[in-house]
Amino acid sequence: MDEYNLFLLILIPVLFVLGLRIKAFSREGAIAAAVVGSLIIIGGGWLYFVMLFLFLGFSYISTLAGFEKKRFRSLQEGIKGERGARNVLAAGLLPAGISLLSFWNFDPQFIFFLFIVALGTILSDTAASEIGSLDENTYMILTLKPVETGVNGGVSFLGTTVSLVFPVVFSLLGFTIYGVYSYIPVKTLIFLILASGAISFLGSVFDSILGELLENRGYLSKYLVNLIAAIFSSIIGILVFFR
Repeated sequence: MDEYNLFLLILIPVLFVLGLRIKAFSREGAIAAAVVGSLIIIGGGWLYFVMLFLFLGFSYISTLAGFEKKRFRSLQEGIKGERGARNVLAAGLLPAGISLLSFWNFDPQFIFFLFIVALGTILSDTAASEIGSLDENTYMILTLKPVETGVNGGVSFLGTTVSLVFPVVFSLLGFTIYGVYSYIPVKTLIFLILASGAISFLGSVFDSILGELLENRGYLSKYLVNLIAAIFSSIIGILVFFR
């Protein structure tokens, strides 16, 4: 392990305390986040850690958006928006596992692409749920029947918009940084940005479909739905990357 990764691992306890202080995580959630973050640093290094940090930042912004309104309607996560261990593991286990592919003979560009897709899918769903819940005009994704905000499988114009914008911006930032030191051709860079953003959005749509068909019937928990949606996006990502 190089000195940069070692330095980042030393930062994990600091971020653990910060996550608790700003109420981003419960204690169990902070522990899970520390484990996931450590695995991502070990597997992917500094850029993967930066993208994880940006993912957490975008997610936190989504959580804070209209928080009092969400709390009044009991739509917030946890008590003050904090994420528990199951939230963190559902969102972070797959990206952490993808980052560890660097220990095998895989194309680094492919690994980073899958990492962005997996995290982007969770980010897309988080933005749709947190910011989309501020839109009171909500409809079931398959039947388009009006429903109360917060129902699994419910979508809105605001939620759909942010679920596309957030992962595209996330992908843009990630591949811009990656392209600077990897000298990727601009045409390839644009493709990777648009493809990863679009696939992440598609994964969020799939998440909503699972919510309507299976989560509402008690067959799947929301955490398992999130994980399955991220796996679905990753499979699509593999097919698109090796098109």
